[in-house]
Amino acid sequence: MDIAEVLKLADELLFTHTGEHLDHLQETILKGTLQGQKYAKIASENNLSEGHVRDRASELWQALSDVLGEDINKLNARNILEKIIISNSVSIGDFISGNKLSICSTQKRSPKSSPPSKPSPNKPYLDIDNAPEITAFYGRTDELNTLKTWLIQDCTRVITLTGIIGIGKTTLAIKLIEQIQTQFEYIVYRSLRYCPTIESFLTNLLPTFISPIIPNTLDRQVDVLLKFLRKHRCLIMIDDVQMIFQAGELAGQYKAEFEGYDLLFKQIAELSHASNLLLITSEQPEDAIATRNKSTRCLKLTGLGESAKEILRYKELSDEQMWDTLIEKYQSHPLWLEMTATMIEELFAGKVTEFLAYPDLVLSSAIASQLSRLWLRLTESEKQVMNYLAKQEDAVTLLQILQEISHPPTELLKAIQSLKRRCFLEDMPNYIGAIHGENHRSSLLKINPILKHYLLSLPSLPT
Repeated sequence: MDIAEVLKLADELLFTHTGEHLDHLQETILKGTLQGQKYAKIASENNLSEGHVRDRASELWQALSDVLGEDINKLNARNILEKIIISNSVSIGDFISGNKLSICSTQKRSPKSSPPSKPSPNKPYLDIDNAPEITAFYGRTDELNTLKTWLIQDCTRVITLTGIIGIGKTTLAIKLIEQIQTQFEYIVYRSLRYCPTIESFLTNLLPTFISPIIPNTLDRQVDVLLKFLRKHRCLIMIDDVQMIFQAGELAGQYKAEFEGYDLLFKQIAELSHASNLLLITSEQPEDAIATRNKSTRCLKLTGLGESAKEILRYKELSDEQMWDTLIEKYQSHPLWLEMTATMIEELFAGKVTEFLAYPDLVLSSAIASQLSRLWLRLTESEKQVMNYLAKQEDAVTLLQILQEISHPPTELLKAIQSLKRRCFLEDMPNYIGAIHGENHRSSLLKINPILKHYLLSLPSLPT
């Protein structure tokens, strides 16, 4: 048996579990164990107490047990580690850099060949190859500053970045990386667009932080990740979170097969560490609101406002004096404006005035298709509320909705809350006068104007 090879294996296993390599005493204990030495002799040769050596040895065996999924102790450590090496018939170095099978039957092998190089000061390790490329960025100064404050000053553990589809959430997140990357050791971007299982997600994520040898159970994978997040300043961005939510249910309800993500997000939010998780989604997770505190915050994106003119300028549309009208009609929503500007280019030679000559709001087929998909995700009670609001000329109070829709009040309240989490409804202040010198107000609710036009443009309101 090559003791150096066994020590190298144990070092990789320990790094997987703790994020740290074998220290001198751990290596000494393991080497002595492999040579058949008793703890008393190891202690004597290193001028240490036997009790201290026993305690450190116990920690080492427990760490190895946690990684391998079986009980490791002084008596069996040699046999188990030797069997792992023999069963693979390769050196540890070959295993780490090659494309061999799992190091043992209880472990999973990552698709990456080796852990990343350590980040250096002012130069973090970036794992953002799968992030979309930013071709243009407009405004969002206030939103960027808010996110930077939450991440850097407040150390908010979990931030939910939400907004209706196409509002620019991902673009903002990628832009954020440029401005805050020196504050982190590791920055990682992942998307749930193709709905990976939590096990697949972690198997892909963990090699960014640790060696290619990763635990095979979900609780151990989460534990390894959390230990690393405590030791290192990390920012993990997870995009398209709405893809793991159930259609036809209230907003933010996890599909049964993806409930493991809920566990992961809660653990990151609740346990102490100095890292951050940024969730990017068009539906707020149910718990993002319920548990909002210093460690959990939510930023809802709205339109671009004045900055939306840059989109029209880039598209080289004419009639600049009418741009404000066009922007208002489409809520300064960047994607909707871009789609509409493309239509104006193709059908009206870029002339905004001619396009606006049509009295009705015009939705491109791309916008209509997008809204149709959103509609299909709603519950029946949400559709009832949307149909009612679409028919109203003005914003209405919550009481009006409860009184005028023939549906159980409890269900209506849940539906309204869910629609807000989907960013379908807008709150408007409704001042009801002054009482004892203080202004009191209630909320008026209105449907997103684009959604309203979409529903009213259909032959009959959908159910």
